[in-house]
Amino acid sequence: MKRPATAPITEQQLNRRYVAPEKCSAPDSSTSVLNIYMCRHGTTHWNLAKKWQGEQDTELAPEGIAQAEETAKLLASEPLLKHCKCIFTSDLKRARHTAEIYGKQLGCDVVVEPRLREPSLGKFEGMTKSEIYSQFSDLFDRLAKMDRDARLLAPYFDGLESPMATSLRAEEAATEASLKFSQGDAVLFVTHSKVLEAVLAKVFGKFYEGIHTTPCAFFHWKHSTNAHELGKLQNIVCNEHQVEQ
Repeated sequence: MKRPATAPITEQQLNRRYVAPEKCSAPDSSTSVLNIYMCRHGTTHWNLAKKWQGEQDTELAPEGIAQAEETAKLLASEPLLKHCKCIFTSDLKRARHTAEIYGKQLGCDVVVEPRLREPSLGKFEGMTKSEIYSQFSDLFDRLAKMDRDARLLAPYFDGLESPMATSLRAEEAATEASLKFSQGDAVLFVTHSKVLEAVLAKVFGKFYEGIHTTPCAFFHWKHSTNAHELGKLQNIVCNEHQVEQ
């Protein structure tokens, strides 16, 4: 069953709340910083078939469970995560299962956060990567030629969520989390590729069409009010040219 979509964000809200990354300074010693590790879920059967998933509620494949178990050990070795305070996860099964594996290793609670859900990808859902990039090559050529701000506001199809809106709901979840925890605390966000790509593009100014992640990839987001710093990237490459995502 498809879950209800998150409330749409209006153009007026976008214009009011958008802060370009070049206008955001890195956190200083007087600023309260929450260390957020933004994590992609493990491999699913659809990932193995190279199908785009979107809001389809797919499950981890055995390979994805093994990936998550290995990544949990890697995360546990991160000094900032020795005392992880909480794991927030998308409500889709592939992310929740990954988060539960991380929670067992890190010894902390898992909380469902629907704002971390993958956006709907419309007619792309269920199509393979090769089908999408061959049948819709004109669309991707057009998107890749847009300037940064225009691309952030452009969904794949009318009625779908834009990268800007996807990032803003993840940012809202991050801001709320930062109010619950103390200076220097760390949490995990277990989410999806399009959410990672949106945050990297909107908050950190990366080229949206050039971001490539693999299952169980993650990055370290040093989060503060209007002051963000990008830390470690694990299995994420930010290219200046278009790649098949």
